Amino acid sequence: MSRWTPASRVARSLGVTMAVTALCATAALAAGCGLGGDDAGGQAGESTPVVLAPPPEEALLLYVQRRLLQGFVADCDEAERPGDIAKQCARFVGERDGMRAYQLGPTFAPHTRLIILAQVDDAWTVVHLERRDPAQPRASGIPWPLRIGATVVVTITDDCLRVREEPGLDGREIDCLENGSVVTISGGPVEAGGLEWWQLAGFEGWSASNWLRYPEEAAATDPTATPQP
Repeated sequence: MSRWTPASRVARSLGVTMAVTALCATAALAAGCGLGGDDAGGQAGESTPVVLAPPPEEALLLYVQRRLLQGFVADCDEAERPGDIAKQCARFVGERDGMRAYQLGPTFAPHTRLIILAQVDDAWTVVHLERRDPAQPRASGIPWPLRIGATVVVTITDDCLRVREEPGLDGREIDCLENGSVVTISGGPVEAGGLEWWQLAGFEGWSASNWLRYPEEAAATDPTATPQP
């Protein structure tokens, strides 16, 4: 497991120019960067320094370094041969409620993971991670975290989405929802059998979250690759 990488090194690794340099270069913000000048009260040298949160790609870099033990390219479209061969790269695919979603995978190859980040205090944290198999059928849309009361759409790719009496693959099947069915979440989540289950209003049963999407995501092109429960 690699050591924590300082923000300055992370920024250079990502090819990101730290915005504080540009801010300090402007006379209007020179005082805020601690470069002298008078503050609003006319006191020189006492202004508060500008503090910037690290970019979300830093969390991706740390994940790749610590978990996958590989090099990292912040943008798959900027990967170059031969230097970036055998590295992992990321591609931003969407944003919702302050969260950001990225595809992650080997450079010059299909992505193998989808990661959702959320900002906690001054750092970005992984709140959802799923592996993907390009050979498996995929539901459309980004699997944003669900919540009770949300209206969602079934995005099953084959057959129908099973509604079970109890959360878990061993629960008795009581209904099966066709692709495009609109349902409301009334309870959950419950973790069972490696899946996240939500109770559906009007059905008195539970379905796995892997095939449930917010309506605006139902027709999106960023699919999951979790086998049908």
